[in-house]
Amino acid sequence: MPHEFYAACEGYQERQKESAMVIRFASFRVAEAMAGSKAIGKIDRFWPMEQEERKQIQPLTSEEYKAILERHNIKIK
Repeated sequence: MPHEFYAACEGYQERQKESAMVIRFASFRVAEAMAGSKAIGKIDRFWPMEQEERKQIQPLTSEEYKAILERHNIKIK
């Protein structure tokens, strides 16, 4: 557990993921050069990777916006 915590604090997983993305793209370009872009297709088909789920952002309602401004003592015109 301490090693995993230290690795998370140092950003080890993020660096590994970024390195894998660079290797993936370089491999894709080499394969395209050797076999042709039509034969290889898209990069997601060539080397699929886990897709991160994007969080759905909900816009603020007018009441929430006014509450934020009132908390910070900003006058609304």
